[in-house]
Amino acid sequence: MPLVSWAELPENARFWCFVADRPWTADEEVALRTGLDALCAAWAAHGAPVYAGYQLVEQRILALAADEARTAASGCSIDSRMAALRALGDQLGIDWLGRMHVYVDHGQGWERLKLAEARQLADGRFLDSVATTKGDWSPIRSVAGSWLTPATSN
Repeated sequence: MPLVSWAELPENARFWCFVADRPWTADEEVALRTGLDALCAAWAAHGAPVYAGYQLVEQRILALAADEARTAASGCSIDSRMAALRALGDQLGIDWLGRMHVYVDHGQGWERLKLAEARQLADGRFLDSVATTKGDWSPIRSVAGSWLTPATSN
């Protein structure tokens, strides 16, 4: 059974993040966890189990990580994972692949903004979806000084 708890995955585990086009409900989270448990338990690359786990953040972010020191996630295994995520999204009515939006909080709760709008902000916090490894990822970050804010030149 290759499903691994998030805490047990090493910091250098390969990382993928998906942003939901809307927050999911508590009932949908139960179905989502059931589907993700099944996905991680069955995920294989060339017949070898992929040791993977996930984390859900603020009913909007799905993070997946795989311990590639044990089994590398191959192209075909990543394709099968994406098919399972799409099917789970279709079941729940959630689009995971809209990469042009970000959730930002200015103290009023999470607001979904177009990426171009979010890049104009100077403060607040956001749900981050960009990292290469589990250890590089911080789910909730300050807008200031992040990849969201354009670099300034002096």
